[in-house]
Amino acid sequence: MKKGNLLLDAGIVGLALFATIFGAGNLVFPPILGLTAGTDWVPATLGLLLSGIVLPVLGTWAVNCVGDHAKFLTYHVSPNFYTILTCCSVLLVCVGSTLPRVGATTHEVGVQSIFPNCPIWVTVTIFFAVTYYFARERESVIDKVGKYLTPALVVIIGIILVKGIITPIGEIADPVLAKPFVSSILEGYKVGDLTTTLMLAHVFIYALEEKGYIGADLKKGVFMAGIVCIVVMSAIYVALTYIGATGGSLYPADISRTALLSGIALNIFGKTGQVGLGIVVALACLTTSVTLAASAAAFFVDLCRTKFGVQISYKWLIRGICVFCAVAGTFGVTNIINYVTPIFLTIYPPLIVLTVLGFVDKWIPNDGIYKGAVYTSTFFGFLDGVIAVFPNFTGLYDVLSYIPLFTDGFGWVIPSLAMGVIMGIVYRGKPRNYCPKTEERLAL
Repeated sequence: MKKGNLLLDAGIVGLALFATIFGAGNLVFPPILGLTAGTDWVPATLGLLLSGIVLPVLGTWAVNCVGDHAKFLTYHVSPNFYTILTCCSVLLVCVGSTLPRVGATTHEVGVQSIFPNCPIWVTVTIFFAVTYYFARERESVIDKVGKYLTPALVVIIGIILVKGIITPIGEIADPVLAKPFVSSILEGYKVGDLTTTLMLAHVFIYALEEKGYIGADLKKGVFMAGIVCIVVMSAIYVALTYIGATGGSLYPADISRTALLSGIALNIFGKTGQVGLGIVVALACLTTSVTLAASAAAFFVDLCRTKFGVQISYKWLIRGICVFCAVAGTFGVTNIINYVTPIFLTIYPPLIVLTVLGFVDKWIPNDGIYKGAVYTSTFFGFLDGVIAVFPNFTGLYDVLSYIPLFTDGFGWVIPSLAMGVIMGIVYRGKPRNYCPKTEERLAL
């Protein structure tokens, strides 16, 4: 296949990567961080940039370091680890929380501020009907998102953010958020973008391969796409966090995320600002919804075919996913976020470990390092999730508090590092297991 302009093609893929990451959570989390961080909004922003933007893009780059699919990473843990991880991510995170949340956010931030009497079920029904329209043809999803939806999203939100920076809505108040840098890193967990980029890294790598790029050109293109995503996302995050901080004299610290975002738009541009925000929210949430719904359906199609020998319809799965998410979306943003927090606390540590190991893979002597670090991080992440669900379980908290960094939310780091070294010694001299390469393009 004839190659085109690498810069242009990487830019389109980078915008598609941005659009896939940038959804409901990316709109509602930064302003509330800025509001609660107050004069400490800069370290809060840096923490959010690290966990909410840089880390997810690193996930895509880590996959590209070892192959064109996350299976090449997880195979070193176990041949079946990828299937288990992906099933949990797709069912609990993607279909169970992210997709319903973007539908609910579209209603609470966008539609409700313009049509306050509109029921949420009407909004989510229309939203997922549009999602189905864009996602029903799996082959064209990336081009649709990168060429049409994303540019409109960037232009509209850019206008709102520039106005909010030039004419601040209020004064920055004193901080009420303890440890803003650490707290914002943990807040970035709830957005869940590392889950998305690791599971979907191959989609963007395939998109460049299909344009004729291989070898060094492919790696360069993926890197450039990631840079595009980081630049666009960083500009939006910094602006949203700053604007949220300037609302310290206007809004209480316990205001809901969606009410704050809607109120900011009203203060910046009046009713016109709320209408513009409604369009931004709908586009941001729609781009995420389209890509995730398409990938989730494609994953189950391939899983049923390869594991069980059963052929099921991609379009029927898309319909089923959209119907389920429309129903789940009626529970509202706050309830969905509360439900998903312990899930992210459990699965994020092993995903971070996999990302780091992917970058240093060529220097790893055996798979024991993968096994020790990933399984240990999963175990301690699970304990963090248990404490989040049962905050009165003080006995477990007191025991774990002896682990370095635990009180900061990173108690899994030292044990994972130590167990990775120990298992590396145990597996010394044993050959590594590599995922067999295939010409087949996998959905997930």
